[in-house]
Amino acid sequence: MRLASDLARLRGLPAAGRGELVEAVQTVLAQGEPYGRGRAVARAMEQVLVGTRSGSPAPGAPRSGLAPAVEAELTALGLPGPGTDGAARTGTAPRTAARAATERELRLDPLRSALDRARDLLLRRLTVCGVPYAEARDVVGAGGAETLTTRWEVRWTPATEAMLSAVGVHGVTPAQAAEGVLRERWRAERDEGGPTAAQTLDGLRQAAECGLPDLADARLVESADVLPGAATLPELLTGLGLLDRLRAGHVPGLGADEDRALRAAAVAELLTAAAVRQVDGLSGAEDPADAHALLELAHRADVLGGVRLTDALARLAHEGSPLMRGAAGAVRVLLGHEDPAVLGERVASWVDAARDRASRSALTARLTGLLTAAGPLLESAAPALEPLLDRVSELADREFLDRLPALRGGFDTLSPAARDRLLSVVEERLDADRPADTGGVDPAALALWTRADLMARATLDGLRLLPPAIPGPLPHEPADPHQPHDHQPHNHQARQHLASADRWRLLLGRRSDRLPPAAAATATALDELYGSGRGEGSRGDLTGPGRGGSGGGREPSYPGVREWSEDLAALFGPGIREEVLAAAAASGRPDVLAELDPDSVRPSVDLLRTVLRHAGGLPEARLAALRPLVRRLVEELTRQLATRLRPALHGSVVPRPSRRPGGGLDLARTLRANLASAHRGPDGTVRVVPEHPVFRSRARRSADWRLILVTDVSGSMEASTVWAALTASVLAGVPTLSTHFLAFSTEVMDLTDHVDDPLSLLLEVSVGGGTHIAAGLRHARELVTVPSRTLVVVVSDFEEGYPLGGLLAEVRTLVGAGCQVLGCAGLDDAGRPRYSTGVAGQLVAAGMPVAALSPLELARWVGEKIA
Repeated sequence: MRLASDLARLRGLPAAGRGELVEAVQTVLAQGEPYGRGRAVARAMEQVLVGTRSGSPAPGAPRSGLAPAVEAELTALGLPGPGTDGAARTGTAPRTAARAATERELRLDPLRSALDRARDLLLRRLTVCGVPYAEARDVVGAGGAETLTTRWEVRWTPATEAMLSAVGVHGVTPAQAAEGVLRERWRAERDEGGPTAAQTLDGLRQAAECGLPDLADARLVESADVLPGAATLPELLTGLGLLDRLRAGHVPGLGADEDRALRAAAVAELLTAAAVRQVDGLSGAEDPADAHALLELAHRADVLGGVRLTDALARLAHEGSPLMRGAAGAVRVLLGHEDPAVLGERVASWVDAARDRASRSALTARLTGLLTAAGPLLESAAPALEPLLDRVSELADREFLDRLPALRGGFDTLSPAARDRLLSVVEERLDADRPADTGGVDPAALALWTRADLMARATLDGLRLLPPAIPGPLPHEPADPHQPHDHQPHNHQARQHLASADRWRLLLGRRSDRLPPAAAATATALDELYGSGRGEGSRGDLTGPGRGGSGGGREPSYPGVREWSEDLAALFGPGIREEVLAAAAASGRPDVLAELDPDSVRPSVDLLRTVLRHAGGLPEARLAALRPLVRRLVEELTRQLATRLRPALHGSVVPRPSRRPGGGLDLARTLRANLASAHRGPDGTVRVVPEHPVFRSRARRSADWRLILVTDVSGSMEASTVWAALTASVLAGVPTLSTHFLAFSTEVMDLTDHVDDPLSLLLEVSVGGGTHIAAGLRHARELVTVPSRTLVVVVSDFEEGYPLGGLLAEVRTLVGAGCQVLGCAGLDDAGRPRYSTGVAGQLVAAGMPVAALSPLELARWVGEKIA
């Protein structure tokens, strides 16, 4: 109390209040500790300062509003309410007992039980109104399928009663209150220029689940207008799934209605056509979720007779990113557009081509896409498996080991149980290929001949007449240290000491207890990176490493990253070691980055993205150790990019000729301008008297062009952000070009001060968050001084998270002012895009061309504009 009084005097208060009392109790009794004794003090303070009792009207007093209707429904449905337990209201029992009496967990089946349907409807209406009474729990069906049951945790608290009084302004029944809240939200969305596609989907789902047919029908009409032009592919698929439930009558609040089902079917056709158009925007996708979405869309569009999908999948299989090529190939086989044998030969060719870092990374991505879209395909379609089976068996040990981490990374997409099933299929096929008989030769004679052969071999070995044999996998053989590992000659490339079955056990990371001792070391090194996997079967076999080292096995772990790095170098060589460590860093292990040598590492955008992803979360000491690596990667990548971009900008960096002295002499133009004054001397030589010299002169900065690069740094734009930063740094060196760099997610950051230093620029960029393109363009508009000499380039996937009205208005304003505006849908080395085609189409109609450009193509566009 003395401390509380002192705090009050220091703050100029006449007496201590509740805040001073709380601070005094926390300081004296808990010494500011939030855990341990702090928890006990907090529980005691809650009972003393808050309590469990609340006032109530006198018996028989009239009541109005939402609360009486809700309490009556709770009583009729047998749900916890204010009168469930007298102790909860009077406070005569401990709080824990009162809470247990008023809290229940429910599992409801609304489509089979009328009582459960009424309960589910009431709980959803209260949730929409924001009443803290029911909390939904996730329910996942077998194999990840959608379930028809729901699970809730319900509890009556004083906050429930307070919120019912506040929400009563929207209606006196749960249905009226829910509809009032949803219509008020709808009006607010329209006032903000919306609704967005996500808001439309949420509004339709909530109206349907709350049993509000008029509002649901209105939202259904709105979905046909908003979703085809503004929704992304995941949103379109979510909408199609919701429409399927409406048509089938699987939304308990609405039930089955023939007219609504017909309208939902018509909207579904519009959304399916829009989703098929979105396939062209998946060319540069690198997320396995996009492969899942492609498979779901393919099945749906194929059922509805989508002819356009065939051509889109063919283009994606030939022009898409490695991940999407694999996914599109698998989907085409599943739809019958391509023979499984053709896909099998293509997969084998991926393995053959994996000879350097880039091709091995592509192999992992292609397998990931293929197995994500159609994992069981290799199990069920023998023609798709046989070419890969033959290729893995035919490779020499060294060639197989070079490809093993990439293969293991691709097949790690499958769950442990799926890999077990695939390994069983492989072992059966390998056993079937072995001769079942001895070809008419007496087995006893074969045994005698084998014994004689082994004795002769032992004798030759004793005389040192046999070539050295290497049991198990070949260790790395260092050759010329100045020659890359991928191109070093190997003395044993033609030898095969690994059996085919052992290769597949290594490749799939399963049944490592059956591997020979030398191969077990390789399996352990890869298990350190990939572990036992995720999904079905990942929690099984907890007694040992017999199924790929899953669970709580007894095998010793690596003492540290350094020892693991040394083993990787010995097993695979330094080149493969770098790839494995980079993969480990990308999977969430930043400690391995310290093992990469900045002077010898191979620069790549993927490695730079991995390092930058972890840089923000590291302490300054570890970040300082990584700066040399980041600097080396950025400098080398910028140098490589500048070598390609400068020829495209040649016309813009050549100084302008001038007759006014002050710059360097332009010899070529001077000779051409003074040919009339040429004369031959006595010795026969020709001399040109420069009566009119031409000098090189720079234009004034006021006449220069201004490039404003507006870059999306939301979570899906990581690769494009790196390329945009590097490209901006190169363009900043153009004399006649003033380059600005704006990074935006839901907020806008002006990083123009760092554009000359790509390392500083990349370290300042924080990737993540939502997308608000209109805010980025609004800030860019403030930087425009001479519209006719301003280039505005937007690098984004155009998945706008805000109403499109504001974005389209900003584009029209810039175009109307005379600015050159360009939308860059993809900015990577190959220019493969990943964007929303619906939003891009509306931007094109507003006056902003949208194209998928590589940095080189963007530089050419800039050079053409400012030349």
